[in-house]
Amino acid sequence: MNVSFDRHDTAIMDAVEGVASGQLSRSDFLRRAGMLGLSAATIGAVLAAAGKATAADLVDARAFAGDTVRMLIVAEGDEKGIKDKTPAFEKATGIKLQTTALPVGPLLEKANQSIKAPDATYDVIMVLGFAVSQMVGGGFFTPLNEYVKKAPANWSFSDFPKGQLNYVGYFSPSKKSFGGSTLYLVPGLHGGSVIFFYRKDLLEAAGLAVPKTWAQYLAAARKLNAGGVAGNSMIAKSGDVSMFLVDWYTRFTTSGGKLMTGSPATKNFSPRLNSPAAVAALQHMVDCTEAASDGVLSYDFTASVDAFSAGKTAMMLLWSTIAGPLFNPKSSKVAAKTGVALNPGVGANRGRAVRGGWGLGIPKNSKVKDAAWTTIAYFTSKAYEQYQTGTYQTDPSRKSTYAAPALVKKLPYLPTAGAVFDRATILEIARVPETFEMITAASEEFAGALSGSTSAKEACAKANDRWTKILKRGGHLK
Repeated sequence: MNVSFDRHDTAIMDAVEGVASGQLSRSDFLRRAGMLGLSAATIGAVLAAAGKATAADLVDARAFAGDTVRMLIVAEGDEKGIKDKTPAFEKATGIKLQTTALPVGPLLEKANQSIKAPDATYDVIMVLGFAVSQMVGGGFFTPLNEYVKKAPANWSFSDFPKGQLNYVGYFSPSKKSFGGSTLYLVPGLHGGSVIFFYRKDLLEAAGLAVPKTWAQYLAAARKLNAGGVAGNSMIAKSGDVSMFLVDWYTRFTTSGGKLMTGSPATKNFSPRLNSPAAVAALQHMVDCTEAASDGVLSYDFTASVDAFSAGKTAMMLLWSTIAGPLFNPKSSKVAAKTGVALNPGVGANRGRAVRGGWGLGIPKNSKVKDAAWTTIAYFTSKAYEQYQTGTYQTDPSRKSTYAAPALVKKLPYLPTAGAVFDRATILEIARVPETFEMITAASEEFAGALSGSTSAKEACAKANDRWTKILKRGGHLK
């Protein structure tokens, strides 16, 4: 790789920032860089940024100096680390980085406009897993296999979980399926899945073990629902995508449920929302509302987190990326009393959950692809991810970050979150562009059952009918 800049651990970051700030001399930096195994190109980039490069250093280090890279990312906390490290990146590479951070909806709109235009508005785009089929499958992104071959060994491509690479990495547009041999995205800027949060003190006081089955979960919720504390909470707001993904799908997949049959490619992609497992997962949510707060039907994930942090909830399922604030004494009254565990379930399915996360890619219409790759390599490195996770508690995409000792000491939920992330399941309907529309439709119907206006069986049947119509309209089901 020409100027791809990588700092593979905290020691390297210290050395780089030391020479950049003037605290380390050129000779001291060269000695440390040699011990840490930095490449000549990287050393050159660092020295150039610090104003201590020779003419030879500059040739390698600043091949793309003067290029401007425009990056579009989601505004879910990732923008904070990018903002912090942009000055160091620009100083090292000479690349000007302009970052736009937007919520998911506006991001998807802007990204679609950019990739379909003659000239790119954005050179690096953060792609949500549920949008891979539509964006990458549409043929709008640059294959990255040759770029990865040029990356230094310590960038460690193998550190990304195989399951995540098959979700927000490899894709086959011809087969309309995840995986394959062509890499279009690099996992980042955050990943994650769903884990089980509980109050250690309340379970202990009630003489309860941490639930491992859904029957145990419901029984514990009913017993703990007392004294102004809800036995459990859930995301129950009508139409909220997390109601489907976090609460319903976790119960469904951990019970061995199979969501779809057939394939979009063969146009027989059929839903199974009216299967016994689907109805049972929704009925369990209905039963759990009896041991939840009166306002649970309006809960989104922010309301759930706020209630738990205030000490008003005994148990809940939620995206693991939200765990950081729950363990922060400054934002949570129950930081020292909170525990995490694998999601309840049946047999070998226990601990499963939906796979979440994003990937970074280069649109085909970008004019600065090499500089864009340099940007991706920098902001998906081990060092950067550990900085982002440790500082802002976003869920990582690399295996090593979930197990980094210093981070685990600070964020004790990471090993459990990593274990779930490692075996998380790609949502079956993520293979079609109508994913969000289908999730929203199901959540709207499920809300009827949670409010008591219809039964779980009737709600699942209605959702199944809506999915069938959407799939036929999209040409995925004859």
